[in-house]
Parts: sequence; C-alpha cells; structure tokens
Amino acid sequence: MKKLLAGLSCFLIILGLTACDSADKPSEAKLKIACNEVSCAIIEPGLSWIKQHGLNVELVMMDNNVNIIKSVNDGSVDAGVGVHSKFMESFNQQNNGKLVMVKPYPFTTGIGFYSERYTSLDALPEHAKIAIMNDAMNMDRGLRMLQSAGLIELDKTKNDSYSLLDITKNPKQLEFIDMDQTQTVRSLQDVDGAVVFFTHMRNANKDFRSYIVRDKSANEFPMGLVVRQDNTEQPWANTLAEALRSESVRQGITKNFDGVFEYLD
Repeated sequence: MKKLLAGLSCFLIILGLTACDSADKPSEAKLKIACNEVSCAIIEPGLSWIKQHGLNVELVMMDNNVNIIKSVNDGSVDAGVGVHSKFMESFNQQNNGKLVMVKPYPFTTGIGFYSERYTSLDALPEHAKIAIMNDAMNMDRGLRMLQSAGLIELDKTKNDSYSLLDITKNPKQLEFIDMDQTQTVRSLQDVDGAVVFFTHMRNANKDFRSYIVRDKSANEFPMGLVVRQDNTEQPWANTLAEALRSESVRQGITKNFDGVFEYLD
C-alpha cells in the first residue's frame, strides 16, 4: 500500500509539473481578425511578420464595416481592421459598445466627391442626384466636405453629427440618396455624383484621384486595430497593432494601394 501511495504521489507531482509547464507555453489557438476585402489585403503582407512574433492568426473577411465591429464587440472575433476611430466611437455610443482602437494609429484614408457625368461642381445641374453614406459618422463627414465645397450649408447651431435634416441651404436643390458606404461607388453610373471613400474607388478599379473635391480632415479619422476594451493591454493586441506599422505592411500598402492610405508617422 505504501508503495502504491508513493507511486501515486510521484505520478501526481509529475502531472502537476507537466500542467504547469503547459500553462507557461504560449497558446496555439488562432486569433481571429475581422476585415473587409481591402483591409484583409493590407494585413496579408504582414502575416509572416506576425507569425515570426509568435502569433497564429486567421483573417475573417466580412462584407461591410458594421459587421466587422459588431463581431469584435460580441466576441465572435478577437480584433478587427477596416474602420476609422470616429466610426468606432459612433458605434460605441449607439450600441453601448466596448471597443477601443489600439495606439499608435498607423494610417488614414480620405473621401472624395466623384462624378462620371460632370467634371466640376459648377456643372452639376439643379436637382442633381447625389449618393452619400448612410451611417451617422460618415454622413457627417461627407456633408462637411460638401459644405466646405460650397454646395450646401449646414445648421450653424450644431457642430457635429450632421444629417440630411441639418441642411439649411441647398442652392442647387440637390437630391441626396443615402446608402451603405460600399454601395456609393457602384451608384456612380446611376447618379450625378457620389461621396465615396478612396478605398472603395480603388477596390472598384476606379481612379481614386479623380475626385472633384476631397476632404481636408483625413488625419482626424485614423484607422487601426480595433479590440474589446478588456483586451487593450493584451500583448497580442499590441503586437497586431505594431504589425500594421511594420515594414512589410508599409511596402504592401505602397505597392498595392498607391497612395490610397497615408501613414500618420
């Protein structure tokens, strides 16, 4: 009996040491990163860098940015790339979200006003049909750009969160059609003009530099890695954020996107 108990004790000690050793090893579980077609293409050149820094990741492509941040917020994925900080903040406010963009922010992209029928704002006819993004933050951004261009005036008693209801002057009586941001570039053949992200123009094989006017505040809308607030200090979150600033990702952006994205450092 003593021999049996001694043997059992040794077995338990060995088992305990093995368990402790396993606990000290990094997890082999895959980290899931939600991205759209463009942001997945941004991350892909950095996958080797990410692996070299001890992480195993899986890219989960989604069809729009709302689904990206919803999936991060509900824990379906570990992180997301594809939205700017103010879009994320607007989501948090409207959905009691717990999302954070990990600093330092790597890059930004712009929006422009495009037309396949006209080459100047003066040429736009009265009652021209204009496509604009329907999410609150990007509608605000687009309307500000159109106000700066002199096409409309917005309610002077407000200073943020502009919507179509806040247009106080519309000399050309432009008719706005709000839609998902991914649809704005596709609408160009059917409307007189559209507010479109550079990224969506590039993704549709259109010249993003062909805008009639562009926004002047792109740096106020940084993009980066979005995680849940309780994951902000996780080492893997900092590593993934650094990957977006790595030389391999920078080179990929330069080669594949030719100016669509602008680094902030």
